[in-house]
Amino acid sequence: MRDAEMMTLTEFHYKRYAQDYKEVDELYNMHLSAFLNRNASATENKGTEKKPREEYVFKDFKDFFDYEKALREVSEGFTRQEEKKPESKSLSPAELAAKRNRKG
Repeated sequence: MRDAEMMTLTEFHYKRYAQDYKEVDELYNMHLSAFLNRNASATENKGTEKKPREEYVFKDFKDFFDYEKALREVSEGFTRQEEKKPESKSLSPAELAAKRNRKG
């Protein structure tokens, strides 16, 4: 309560807006979870009209979400960023501009 008494009206409004945005993010995550739950339990008809047989669209969890692939993509993006840093430090500003102009 003491923090609330010490803050200015502007700070209070920023905190209130931040809380509102946080709640919107939480709602987004809940709806995304519900949507993914629906997709994960999706089935398709593999049988005939007389003998209907439904199977899950995703047989394994990996078919639905490939965790290892997602980690690799994040790691590759991080590695690419690290590779770019030393290159830009070793080139002069004029060399950097010339290099960017060559790329089009």
